[in-house]
Amino acid sequence: MDDPHPPYSFVQVQGVATVTEDLQDVQDIATRTGGRDMGTERAEEFGRRNAVPGELVVRVRPTKVITGFDISA
Repeated sequence: MDDPHPPYSFVQVQGVATVTEDLQDVQDIATRTGGRDMGTERAEEFGRRNAVPGELVVRVRPTKVITGFDISA
């Protein structure tokens, strides 16, 4: 992730990724994300709408994190 505004910062996460297309897992993540971003009253709707074939969940187990904050200061 890069912050494009001065004094510029970044975070890089390296790790081992797993991918699943299990629709129950996708719905669980989408529902929790919907609750956080759209409010709890729309969480279930968001979860159902996004738990469809072609959607997936990627989890990363970090092995290394590199950061740089205020790098042009």
